[in-house]
Amino acid sequence: MLEWLLAAAVFTVLMLALVVVLPRLKPRKGGGGLIIALGMIFASVFDPAKAAAIEQLDRHKETEGKEEGESGGGPA
Repeated sequence: MLEWLLAAAVFTVLMLALVVVLPRLKPRKGGGGLIIALGMIFASVFDPAKAAAIEQLDRHKETEGKEEGESGGGPA
């Protein structure tokens, strides 16, 4: 629960910082790339399905080889 509160606080602070910083930037041709990049970063950070998949892969790497075939004998 604490990590969600921390994530919400960080997100709010970053959004407020963007509100302050973005209007001060000089408009450039193709300046929407910054917004798209920030959106992709937030999508990857706060995507619960991706986080679950990464956690599952980490668990699989930790237990790899420990579940079966640890008797020390080679294949017959």
